[in-house]
Amino acid sequence: MEMREIKDSEIGKVKELRDYAFRVPASGGEADFNYWAENARRLGLFYGEHLLAQVLTYPLSVSILGERFSMGGIAYVASYPEYRNAGLIRRLMEESLVKMKEAGQLVSYLSPFSIPFYRKFGYEVFTEKIEVEIPSHALPDMGTVPGRVMRFSSEDGTGISVVRELYNRFALTKKSGMMMRDDAWWLRLARRGYTKEIAVYCDMNGVTMGYMLFTLDSEVFKVHEMVALDYEAEKGLWRFVGTHGMMVDRVVAKNVGSLRDIALAFPSPDFEKREILDFMMRIVDVEAFLGKYRFARTENTLYLQVEDETAPWNDGIFEIRGSIVRRLEQTSEPVLAITIQALGQMVMGFVRPRDLVYYGKATASEVTIATWEKAIPHVRSDFYDAF
Repeated sequence: MEMREIKDSEIGKVKELRDYAFRVPASGGEADFNYWAENARRLGLFYGEHLLAQVLTYPLSVSILGERFSMGGIAYVASYPEYRNAGLIRRLMEESLVKMKEAGQLVSYLSPFSIPFYRKFGYEVFTEKIEVEIPSHALPDMGTVPGRVMRFSSEDGTGISVVRELYNRFALTKKSGMMMRDDAWWLRLARRGYTKEIAVYCDMNGVTMGYMLFTLDSEVFKVHEMVALDYEAEKGLWRFVGTHGMMVDRVVAKNVGSLRDIALAFPSPDFEKREILDFMMRIVDVEAFLGKYRFARTENTLYLQVEDETAPWNDGIFEIRGSIVRRLEQTSEPVLAITIQALGQMVMGFVRPRDLVYYGKATASEVTIATWEKAIPHVRSDFYDAF
């Protein structure tokens, strides 16, 4: 059995394994799949010329606290059924992490078929999403707004350019962990029909402050994502949805914020809401990541002891003094001892240090916990994309 990169000429074998393992067509069509397969790092385990298992890694980037981080997006992890539970995927995942580190991809994301399975490789949930379903008769009255909504379509270059600029501002300033979308990613969204209809909110001065990507599918108004830079824009966009109440049977919306956002935004949030944990992340290279991470201003030197069973180069003690990070052989200073999974959740803003200690994901003295609470910025992680 040989582990090696899958050649361009062997992408057909990747498709065959994809189709056999997942049993559903690529959602963006074959042209979209071909583009990403051709640009991915493709690792496979072969017996002769027969592909037995595979892992693809997409070259992507995300924003964490307003800083761009190179990200390896894991996709199409699969093996033929007769080779499952033989350790093939573990070998491929471990080698994929090595390759990501070599390529400078400091973090990695994936969409899990099983959360416990990927926890074994250092990944952990870092965002929670909700999907809401609102019967048309229950659409709330959002009141009036001073601005107006303009509609565009994917064929309108102006609409796409406005949306891209708003999304970038939102991803860099309002959330942490969001995809930094390039031309290829916007094309990916278009191929899935997500940019077919666009609503853009402009305030009373004509300044664009929010947008919504949506489609009208028979009697369902589908919101694919909503981005608002202030509450006025959010109200205006939901009011636009409400104007379709006589045209549709219900509204189904995703990527519109958290459960708390919905509770705060709606005067009567009495409709069906479903919480989803559908993406996981991990830090690939702890030392390099910490050197780039924007800690809150603190005069304290931080000490961190990381446990990482999958990527041994991350195992150890780190001293963080401002933007200077050093690996130590040992220290007598009080440390925050933490798993690689919990460290990812903490720096993304998904779980606070004190809560990680409470749930046994980290250990530290009360003084050390207080120090780390000051050092980790209060920010909310989110991720609107999928692969």
